[in-house]
Parts: sequence; structure tokens; C-alpha cells
Amino acid sequence: MKKIYPAKKMLLSLACAVSLACTPAAFASDHGANEAQTDKTPTKTIKAALEGNDQFRYDHRDKHFEPFQDGQVPNLTVVSCSDSRVHTQLFGIQPDNNIFIIRNVGNQVTNSEGSVDYGVRHLPTKILLIMGHSGCGAVKAAMGDYSGETSGIKAELDPLKPVIDADDHQGDFSVRLGKNVERNVDFQVKAAMELYADKLKDDQMVIVGGVYDFQNLYGKGRGTLVITNVNGVTDINKIIAHPVMESIYKGTVVNHVGSLAPAL
Repeated sequence: MKKIYPAKKMLLSLACAVSLACTPAAFASDHGANEAQTDKTPTKTIKAALEGNDQFRYDHRDKHFEPFQDGQVPNLTVVSCSDSRVHTQLFGIQPDNNIFIIRNVGNQVTNSEGSVDYGVRHLPTKILLIMGHSGCGAVKAAMGDYSGETSGIKAELDPLKPVIDADDHQGDFSVRLGKNVERNVDFQVKAAMELYADKLKDDQMVIVGGVYDFQNLYGKGRGTLVITNVNGVTDINKIIAHPVMESIYKGTVVNHVGSLAPAL
């Protein structure tokens, strides 16, 4: 495999991911964050969003926007879950013009294929990161009976059936959920590898699967981005030894690689 230095640089940034930032101050009331969690009227919510935007504009000014006002050149395409607990600040990277992110329930590739195509085929990203997360509600719902849901929700959960079919239904539900989240990541990586086989063949990109773990299921600390798959490779030792990892400090790689479930 050819060396892909931009991909390695981006992967190093991913490996240094930090915990999800706390709730922005703009959404906290005068009485503290606890009240903000229970007193979210429509008026207060939009007021906080507008005032927060004013603060963002004040902090960044025009020079922040000038480099990308006429076009984007992100380094990373991410397929992430829509879950409100998962956001770009977990990477520790300035997201503006750096991260092209696609979000849907269950971080599914084919559910947003056109958007992923754009990031992979029309933008200069060298890494496609498919990122699940601990406690994923979509995977949890797919593990149960969701026949009473709306047609739209059912249509988005149905593609997860092959993931759930691999579940042996043995043991604690929360443990099974964690494993199924990882299995879903593997399933999505496989789908992406089929869609972008030409890119992989020519070493133009690397497809990375990972789990944003804010429940510490992997024992690496809350908020860790755990790499579980690189181009279909799921064995921990093989991921650590993968060519795309060779320029990254081994201790960093080891701290960000893990597995809960056997590959599909």
C-alpha cells in the first residue's frame, strides 16, 4: 500500500480525540445547566441559539470565514449518528472547512449514499470515518420490536437487520448493545468498501471505522474515539500494524484501538 501522508496526518488528529465538550454556556440559564435541561421552551431555545450565534460571530470575525467563503477543502469525511451527544468537537479539530460530516440514525452509509459520495468523490478527503457511538439508540431500537414506529423510522432501521441477525441474544442487553454498535460499524465499513472499491484499489483513501465511547465500554476512558476497523481489518494487532498507522506514536495508537465483538 502506498503511503498516504495526508491520511496519516488526519488519523493522528483522530487518535488524539478528546472528550465531548460540555453544554455551551449559551444554553445554560442563570440558574445553571440543570435548569437548562428541564426548562427548554421554544422561545428560550431559539433565543439561546441566536445569542450563541452572535457570540460565535464576535469571536471569529470576518477573517475566519474568508479562506472558505467560496469553496470547501475538508480533510475528513465522517458518517456519524444523529445523536445529540455526538458532535465534531470530540475530534479536537476546528470543524470549519476541515470536516465534511453526514449524520443519520445509526451512522449508515447507504441511507445517505449521495452525501457520502460527495465527500468521497468530489472533496479532497483522504479518510472516510464511519463512527458509531456507545449507547446508540438506533441500534438499540433495531434490537427490539419497532413495528409501531413511523414508516420513516422503520425505513431507516430496517437496513440494520443484518447487524442484529449476528447477535447471539445471549447475556446482558447492554453488553450486547455495545457489541452490536461495533458490528454496525463493521457492516457500514464493508458497505463503503464496496461502494468505493476503486478508491481503495488506487490507494486514494482509507476507510476507518470507530466508536465514540462516552460510556467507557472499551476501558480507555470516557470520550475516547476507539478505532475498530481500517479498510475491513478488525484484528487489533493488525490495525496497530497497519501502514496508515506507521507514522503515529505507537502508544497513541494502542490507546485508541479496541474491539468488543468479532467481525461480521
